[in-house]
Amino acid sequence: MNNGKFLEVCLNEGCLKLLANNISLASNLGAKRFELCSNLHLGGLTPSDNAIDCAVTNLTNSAELVVMIRPEAGNFFVSAECRNLMQKQITMAANAGAHGVVFGAVKNGELDLKVTRSLVATAKQHGLMVTFHRAFDTLKNPLSALEKLISLEVDRILTAGTPWQSGQSAVDGLNQLNTYLAHSANQIEIVMGGGVTLENAPTLWQLIKNHSAKAAVHVHSCVHNENGAINAEAINKLLSKD
Repeated sequence: MNNGKFLEVCLNEGCLKLLANNISLASNLGAKRFELCSNLHLGGLTPSDNAIDCAVTNLTNSAELVVMIRPEAGNFFVSAECRNLMQKQITMAANAGAHGVVFGAVKNGELDLKVTRSLVATAKQHGLMVTFHRAFDTLKNPLSALEKLISLEVDRILTAGTPWQSGQSAVDGLNQLNTYLAHSANQIEIVMGGGVTLENAPTLWQLIKNHSAKAAVHVHSCVHNENGAINAEAINKLLSKD
């Protein structure tokens, strides 16, 4: 039972058997969406089509799968060559049965409108939802970018409300997240992620409740055991009644 809480769980491709078990267990427990990546130690890169297929096959309870589209590690500048590859990867994700894709494009601290528009168009052609990832937290003017992403019909933004690689968590970004929720006016979903723990998650759920907002909480390490397996107790705690 998720009590209206929308939980998104980030999963690393890793071993397909473990991935299958993790997706099946967490979706049965009430996680509503999964973000699938490879190479999470590099900030998350595009997973293989085998991993996407495995994840889709093991979803239960109408949970959704969104797939990271990021061919290379490093900054969030997208060259023409990289954009072409990302478009192919978006098509691959769609063909493998994903519900959505996750990407970002930033140029000199500004939203790269041209690249973002082109990638969104590819995703929408395939009926995919679009998340703009934490490249958002590198922007000089995030509120202006938020408006532009709404106009491009991006479905959601993943953000900690704190600068990218600052080592701060989403709870440190509470004031900024509050601003984003107010500014988004439910036209775009705000997915709060980055350093979320079992201890600080209630603060984020409360913020969402205060706004009656279209929003979600995004978790990774706090719901995994040391061996990479989903910790059922942690998911239950996150989704329990306050």
